[in-house]
Amino acid sequence: EQKKTDSLDIEAALRRLEEINAELGKSGTSLKDALELYKEGVLLSSDAKKSLEGIEKEIIILTEKQ
Repeated sequence: EQKKTDSLDIEAALRRLEEINAELGKSGTSLKDALELYKEGVLLSSDAKKSLEGIEKEIIILTEKQ
């Protein structure tokens, strides 16, 4: 069940990163808002990377067992 949750979290993070990217691409975004969006994006990216690294380790373990 934890694996499914990790996958959903990564997917949600990627969707939010796409939203942030779109917002940052708008010409009307203020500098303050852009900075807040950037900070959020950095945190999301870091969390997603950690989750993916954990999944990668599990895949390596599973393939070594075969």
